[in-house]
Amino acid sequence: MRMLFLIFCLLIRPLVGQQTDVDAQVVELRETISKIVEVKTQVSEEKSEWAARKGEMAELLTLHRRELELLGEELEKAGSSAGGYDEKKREAEEELEKLKAARRVASEAVVRNKERMLALAKFFPKPLAKEAELERVSLEAWETGDEARDGLQAILGMVTKAEQFNRRITRFKEERDGREVEVIYLGLARAYYTDRSGNAGVGEPGDEGWVWVSKPELIGEVAKALDELDKKRPPELVELPVRMKEVAR
Repeated sequence: MRMLFLIFCLLIRPLVGQQTDVDAQVVELRETISKIVEVKTQVSEEKSEWAARKGEMAELLTLHRRELELLGEELEKAGSSAGGYDEKKREAEEELEKLKAARRVASEAVVRNKERMLALAKFFPKPLAKEAELERVSLEAWETGDEARDGLQAILGMVTKAEQFNRRITRFKEERDGREVEVIYLGLARAYYTDRSGNAGVGEPGDEGWVWVSKPELIGEVAKALDELDKKRPPELVELPVRMKEVAR
């Protein structure tokens, strides 16, 4: 019996060894297949990722080409308008030069006429001098290099006020013969005064200013003229002496 069992064991041992070898081969085959599947999966993922990146790059290239096209269009537009810009710039520069030239001419005109206007202002009668005092002070303060406009405004202001004064009758209170009198200016040509208490006279522009001469005999006519201006009596003709001078040419 023992002999039979021993023989059976000897027969079984080779079969067990063969089975072990087969299992090892199966395990190795499975591992190989798993590695192959893993490699194929990785390759597939890389292909998919590359395809996605390739699509993104294609879109970026398309956008870049469009940007270049738009830039080219803008440059073309800018190039076509460069001529117009240069022309406008040239016109602006010419206009600026004209303004500078006009300013120089205006400044030279003020320089030429400043002293002359101030000299004439010394002959203004008191009411006109009072009216034009602001312009006179401004002109006296004006210096070469200042805004020509300020000097011109002062000169024109004085001329305008003198012209307006010359067109109207002006009443003014002044001191004559040591007393306060009322003066009637007939523009810049002639003036008459009285204090209604016996004093009267005439005034006219002279070579060094206004010249006043006492003429008591005129008190009646001058007082009548003042009453008419005050509407204290009905208007009527008033006889006042006027001397005409011939102006040398």
